[in-house]
Amino acid sequence: VSKQHDEVKTKPGDGPVSNEPKTHVRDQWATKMEFILAVAGHIVGLGNVWRFPYLCYKNGGGVFFIPYVLFLFTCGIPLFFLETSLGQFTSQGGITCWRKICPLFEGLGYGSQVVVLYTLVYYIIILAWTFLYLFSSFRSELPWVSCNNSWNTGSETTFFYVHANALYFLC
Repeated sequence: VSKQHDEVKTKPGDGPVSNEPKTHVRDQWATKMEFILAVAGHIVGLGNVWRFPYLCYKNGGGVFFIPYVLFLFTCGIPLFFLETSLGQFTSQGGITCWRKICPLFEGLGYGSQVVVLYTLVYYIIILAWTFLYLFSSFRSELPWVSCNNSWNTGSETTFFYVHANALYFLC
């Protein structure tokens, strides 16, 4: 964020104590590229890198990819521009910007935050798995090397086996 600022003056009486107009300093992006990279980092998340190739393969490859790209350009990108321009126009956050357009739309802001919360829980579980495997890999005997662990019951299913230095997965 650059050192350039916009001064936004509020109306008298907006402050909790004083009736004088106060000046609120707003930060700005240093360059347009900085903004674009920040938005791209927000959009391209774990789901795009980890889950999308799996879903594309599971749902038919190109047959899944064609409608995905179609909906990306007809729904995803226009909604992104709508949300970005709405936030810029109202100078508000994701919850309160809808209230400025129409008070009945206030629920849209709260609904979007609920979706973010659900997604966050999903990604935290994946992050916990990552840390579990990271810290387990520093042990002298790796827990996933053998099935002779104290928590095994004897009725486990093997999903892969090694034969002639090749790893085979059972489906």
